[in-house]
Amino acid sequence: MAGLIPAAGGMAPYATTKYGVVGLSLGLRSAGAEYGVKVSVLCPGWIDTPMLDGEMPEGLPVPPSMRDARPLREALIEAGQTIYPVDRLAEDTLAGLAKNKAIIVVPRQWQRYWLLARLMPGQAARQAEKLTHLFRKHAASA
Repeated sequence: MAGLIPAAGGMAPYATTKYGVVGLSLGLRSAGAEYGVKVSVLCPGWIDTPMLDGEMPEGLPVPPSMRDARPLREALIEAGQTIYPVDRLAEDTLAGLAKNKAIIVVPRQWQRYWLLARLMPGQAARQAEKLTHLFRKHAASA
């Protein structure tokens, strides 16, 4: 979702790469269509992975901003965010691929956030600012 809606917190560099992935995927989809090549881009919300608990993939350094922070999972729950089970992600991704969707947004609630960002970008930016404030408050209490 970081490639479709304004990023919260210090996620601007991450979001930049995700916007690039969305653009690349849509471009490849157009370029390959006449050859029968199908390209979809998966844009999930918060997925229930160890990363939400502060665990970085093996071999990657832990950013200074995450060293002493409480797990992101706690801040997301406090913010009322839904954490999506991995098995549901797999099911919904396969369903989107079967329908040849260009952009697969899961879980469904994130489709509303994406629509908000497209129709009311100022409101979407304000929502990202609120979430940023909550994340910073959460990090400060660690």
